[in-house]
Amino acid sequence: MKKILMLILIIFSTNIFSSVKKLETADFKLILSSQNMREEKDERIDINKASKVEMLGRKVTSSYVDKIIEYREITGGFYKLEELKRIKGIREATYKKLAKLFKIEEQIEKKPLYINSADNDILKYYGFSQKEIKEIRNYIQKNDRIVDNIELKKVINKTMYDKLKDNIRYEEKKN
Repeated sequence: MKKILMLILIIFSTNIFSSVKKLETADFKLILSSQNMREEKDERIDINKASKVEMLGRKVTSSYVDKIIEYREITGGFYKLEELKRIKGIREATYKKLAKLFKIEEQIEKKPLYINSADNDILKYYGFSQKEIKEIRNYIQKNDRIVDNIELKKVINKTMYDKLKDNIRYEEKKN
């Protein structure tokens, strides 16, 4: 019995050592998936520069493309992608889909906001809440116009004022 066990042990150890030797000299081929082999490319397009054709090519619907372009023309562009939610018809679910397609490469300079002549949509584009828009409308209706920063501070909250103070104009927009 001892001899049989000894023989099995010798055969077994010989197989292990020969397998190890084969592993040491064997050629190995490294197989990588295509995802690992290429660097991740950022295929999103700059929302501030993308043309209508480029956006349509990314399967953005025509109505959203038109609204995005209108937003850019009115405000000067997007500081953050979250501003997409300011556009009528773009809520959280749509925003999440669109945010996967766009990026912001360079910071833009917002266009002036002519507070006394801006309609509600324009005020919303600049980030005013419905409550703030209503307060602006009531103030203008009562006083004919907002004359300066001092008056504007009475109408909107400090955070919003600080964010927009350099872009707000009180004179009428010249065409």
